[in-house]
Amino acid sequence: MKTVFRHVVLPWMVAAIIPAPAFAGDKSEALYEITLDIDKDGKSDRAVLVLVGPGRTDFNPLTQERYGLSEEENVDLHIYLGTGDDKLDLSRAPTFMKKAIIDRDETNWVQPLEKNDDGSLVLTSVYGWGARKSWGESLTIVHRGGDFLVGGYAKDWEWANEVRKADGTLDVETAIGGCDIDFLTGKAVASQGLDEEETPIEGKFTPVKFADWPAGKLPEACEVQ
Repeated sequence: MKTVFRHVVLPWMVAAIIPAPAFAGDKSEALYEITLDIDKDGKSDRAVLVLVGPGRTDFNPLTQERYGLSEEENVDLHIYLGTGDDKLDLSRAPTFMKKAIIDRDETNWVQPLEKNDDGSLVLTSVYGWGARKSWGESLTIVHRGGDFLVGGYAKDWEWANEVRKADGTLDVETAIGGCDIDFLTGKAVASQGLDEEETPIEGKFTPVKFADWPAGKLPEACEVQ
């Protein structure tokens, strides 16, 4: 299920993004939206990232592939079952809503929603995009037995550190790693190093209700770096 900031463009991913118009004002506005059949009933559903805060008039979702949250902003997630073919109407009560799904201190860049080839919803956010220290995390959201569950969690990190060589010159060493938990199969792996060799993580992993998932809290199994 790995789909973090260094893996966001994958052949099995379908980024069926329906960008919302530019927003302004001190109110909630749609940031990114996507249609999918998350509950697998044959009807189109809609998931929407809703920006909460002042917003920016210079943001254009057609040309900017990610949104950087300010200190006054956060995003909620709205899911509307069976209304994917209808025009988006934020005044309509969503089937499911989770507030403040991003911890700005951990990952302050939000990417467009995605879906994978089995119809699951993928939410990706990143910290330090292009900086010497950066990391990204993604949640895979599924619908099972009437509940929205976290079916997968993945995190990648990359550190670029300056080191002084024997001749006195500076060089940059890059360290990378990550983790990938599949709560549906109960398996998890970690990787560290440029070759990204994956090693199994021991433990018991079962799906977690999305409503109970704490934003910004790293699963213990991923505290490997």
